[in-house]
Amino acid sequence: MNFVSFSFVLFLLMTLLLFYTLPARGRKPLLLGMSYLFYASWNVPFILLILGSTSLDYWMSQIIAKSQKPWVRRGALTLGLLVNLGILVYYKYANFLLDSAYGLLQFLHQPVQAPPVLHILLPLGISFYTFEAISYMVDVYRGKAPARNWLDYNFYIMFFPHLISGPIIRFCELWPQYKQPLQLPGLARIAQGVQLILLGYLFKVMIADPVAAMADPVFTHPEAGGVLATYLGILAFTVQIYFDFMGYTHIARGVSLLFNIELPLNFNHPYLATNISNFWERWHISLSRWIRDYLYFPLGGSKGLLGRTLFNLLLTMLICGAWHGAGWTYIAWGAYHGLLLGGYHLFKTGAKGIDHSGLNRLRAHPFYQAAGVGLTFACVALGWVLFRSKDLGSASLILTRLFQVPALLSELGKPSHWDEVAGIAGMLALCFVGPLAMRWVRGLYLPLPFWVKVQTACVLALLCWLLTAEGTVPFIYFQF
Repeated sequence: MNFVSFSFVLFLLMTLLLFYTLPARGRKPLLLGMSYLFYASWNVPFILLILGSTSLDYWMSQIIAKSQKPWVRRGALTLGLLVNLGILVYYKYANFLLDSAYGLLQFLHQPVQAPPVLHILLPLGISFYTFEAISYMVDVYRGKAPARNWLDYNFYIMFFPHLISGPIIRFCELWPQYKQPLQLPGLARIAQGVQLILLGYLFKVMIADPVAAMADPVFTHPEAGGVLATYLGILAFTVQIYFDFMGYTHIARGVSLLFNIELPLNFNHPYLATNISNFWERWHISLSRWIRDYLYFPLGGSKGLLGRTLFNLLLTMLICGAWHGAGWTYIAWGAYHGLLLGGYHLFKTGAKGIDHSGLNRLRAHPFYQAAGVGLTFACVALGWVLFRSKDLGSASLILTRLFQVPALLSELGKPSHWDEVAGIAGMLALCFVGPLAMRWVRGLYLPLPFWVKVQTACVLALLCWLLTAEGTVPFIYFQF
């Protein structure tokens, strides 16, 4: 049930009607039941899988919380982690691991038959709810309170606005909001929820989906097209993935507010980041926090020797890349960001020996900040080539074309390519001017009379509905 679909709108309206008419004690069971209905609309048998994994998580957390024996607590945590990761590896990586092993044996000239293709359907949201389950059990092991009962834990995993593509929430963040019977939200919260939903639809159907048509040809047929077309395609995907995922997150947060539950912010204008570390503090914030707290810090973070810190950065980002997809392009993308973060850490380490007053003045200079934003954006956009390409060969072909300077200069001199130049300028404007435009629009919109706001919201909703009449591009992060 795609968020941008008529069936989801009907489902949401029906759920809201029941939620607002039931007494407070019936609202949480209602949302849990509707969340199972939401997930079953994708695939009914996977309900058994998610029921089994959530039940195991809950039982293991109870053993961890109640046992006084360290070996029992460690054993329960280990079992819970192994089962969750085992399910994830089987459903998401089985074919990739078999193909990789076959390729390695062929490279070593070992006689081996090609492995069969396993026809495995990937459960929706498995990467997201697996990370949530892991964070829950680890937090209980570290001393945080477990769920009071199975229903409380199950609601944390199954709450449908964040089930498929996040944000990745901690149990200790969500549970305090529903441990008491759910109350109806106030008008201000409802208005905020509606605004977020409309913005999410706008980002998805009016920005992300149209620019996908500019990005897809470059990555589908990387051997075709010129240099400017390649630049345009890369920047179009840079815009698409941002507004596509931000659109989903806005809808998820807005829908959640209508049920008086607040989900955390997941984006903070990441393309305005001044360095690669700052980018990961702004992009997919819930995933970045998860990687930091449950991978990077347990490995030692930056507290050890320089070499160890660089290794920790590379390893965590390799895992981050693999989490996104079962393919060498995703692993290469993760390694690329690991190297970028390592390089930035080396830069910071070297800067410690520089006079701090002079360095601070340099950092405060507008040119320094603009250069940092430009360099970071260029590095991120180049990384999206690895992320989007169908294989490493295609990625290499696309990246090579970017540096064909004579061909680029030749195309710039031809009027037939100027529409591509205009398209590039438009993509850059969406990346950099978008946040400023949103502040400007909000400055005009908020003071308007209530009836004008309602009419504006209705017009936007109608426009989004008309644009989705012929179908929409699936959300990118649904595949993860």
